[in-house]
Amino acid sequence: MAKVEILTGTERQRRWSTELKLSILQEAFSADGSVSDVARRHDVLPQQIYAWRKKFFPPELKSPETAFIPVSLIGASASHSDDTKKSGVRSKCKDVEIVLRNGRLLRIAADMDLQVLSSLVACVEAA
Repeated sequence: MAKVEILTGTERQRRWSTELKLSILQEAFSADGSVSDVARRHDVLPQQIYAWRKKFFPPELKSPETAFIPVSLIGASASHSDDTKKSGVRSKCKDVEIVLRNGRLLRIAADMDLQVLSSLVACVEAA
């Protein structure tokens, strides 16, 4: 028979130190972290982790998911410049290619909204 422990009174609530909460948040929202996996490991509900994130990182502050990624610029391809010479029309909006950490290539318009771009990059990296 399995051992069962019944907690009553005020002892039922666990106390988490601020340092432990922040380390759990860092683990859950790291590049290779998963909130549900971290919640299972630490025996908390995923909702609790999101509540801690909301408490420690309010929306007016920088979001914990925001990160800088390395970018390298590569010259325009010869085929693209040949096409513009033949047609005689130069495109007002140039395309930008971004190679993500997972090796995927993202081709976007250079004038794309930064909020849309950041959410798009996050989705593609998470997939």
